[in-house]
Amino acid sequence: MSELSRSAKALLKKTDDNSEKEDKPIFQSYIETSDYILEQIQGATDATSANSAREVRFIKYDKKLGTTEEVEDFENENKLYKPINNELTYSISLSGGVQEYNTISNLIKRIRDFYNYNFQVPAKFEQILPYLCLFTWVYEKFPFVPYINFVGLTSTGKTTAMEVFGSLCYKTLDVSGSITMASIFRTTTIWRGTLLLDEFDNIGEEARQMISFLKSGVSDRAVLRVEGDKVREVKAYLVKCPKIFTSEKPVTDAGLQSRIFVIPMEKNKRKVPLYRLNKYKKETEELKRMLLLWRLRNLNKIDFEDIEFGFEELSGLESRVQQVITPIYYLADDETKKNILIFAQEQQKETLRQRREAEEGIIFTIIYDLYNENQELMLSEITAEFNKKAIPFKLWTNTKVSNVIRKILGFETERVGHNNITMVIPDKNKLEDLCQYYGLTPLAPIAVVAPVANGESKQIKVDQEKLLDQIEETQKESSDNLPF
Repeated sequence: MSELSRSAKALLKKTDDNSEKEDKPIFQSYIETSDYILEQIQGATDATSANSAREVRFIKYDKKLGTTEEVEDFENENKLYKPINNELTYSISLSGGVQEYNTISNLIKRIRDFYNYNFQVPAKFEQILPYLCLFTWVYEKFPFVPYINFVGLTSTGKTTAMEVFGSLCYKTLDVSGSITMASIFRTTTIWRGTLLLDEFDNIGEEARQMISFLKSGVSDRAVLRVEGDKVREVKAYLVKCPKIFTSEKPVTDAGLQSRIFVIPMEKNKRKVPLYRLNKYKKETEELKRMLLLWRLRNLNKIDFEDIEFGFEELSGLESRVQQVITPIYYLADDETKKNILIFAQEQQKETLRQRREAEEGIIFTIIYDLYNENQELMLSEITAEFNKKAIPFKLWTNTKVSNVIRKILGFETERVGHNNITMVIPDKNKLEDLCQYYGLTPLAPIAVVAPVANGESKQIKVDQEKLLDQIEETQKESSDNLPF
């Protein structure tokens, strides 16, 4: 063979190698083009082997025709897509295909009956839970993802409720076992499904990491993490997805609490199944097939253009409460919407209470009380009162309280008098804003007495009559907007 032939053969081999590399399939569980939606589905595994391959494929939905077919792979724009099939696939609960549900009201009733048969929640949640389940199947179309927290002591059925509720959700992944934060970030980014977290703990370093993860997972923002052993590099993760967890006590972090549907659990007052038998598994699979078909048909019908500023009937509620409520309100029928509005009012009260019970909320409440009682806003007094009310593990110093007052609450502090006493300087506009934020009635006194440099006192005068008129008008407007 000539040298030219050898070179040509080598070049050809190199080209073939590159072509093979370029044709390497892309493994994804969800694909969408202008014409099709593809969702990964799963078949049964060989029960005799824990390591047997799971039968995986796509259900391919034609957007124009509304038809479905099962395919092993999908080619689009010279790229070959295949469903994910690795050890993690065993942990993901996927649908086995699609099944006709006839009407949405029929589907909702089936879901509600399934939940009510297998676990018990307070009656006001029975109508809401099916829509929360429905939401998980189209969550990516919503700009904000609320979470669900089943809260209760041992033997109240909270874990059962989470597992049964989650069994019908979109691409359920139970990460209640010994899984690391790094694994959760990767799994969430790859699968974009519904995470189940059992026995969430509010205390410790892992809890702080989990709280940070949960707070960053309600929107479309990417989360950056530095990872690697020998070579450290920044990686971006998209962790927006529904998350359902259990805990003995409600989450103490006010920021996270405001993103959650808290469902209080009590001991069952009626019998629920002790074991989940074949009937349970069969109905679960049927409902997941129906839900997958509902997703394929409705995913691209969700349009937020008309409610950019929210629903008018929810406008009397605080914006965060509206964010939490809007997804299920958008999907619910008229009768359920009435119950959601009642729940929303309770959710708002709970959100405001959680804020007041947070450390900065306690400090503001102390400032609020002193201000309304015409008392001096001395930093030392505020600190002493905080240490009584908050009962922190370690007593807070004036410096720590001052940092919260200045950096979080936004008030200025100033040293005055011969003794250089540190005073909090009240700002009327800031006070009114924070009163609204913490759910406190903005009643201002006629004057606040504070020491000045020469040892005398001066009054900070407030036009109380004008302020009360403004408050009355604000309360009237809020009342007019409330849908209750």
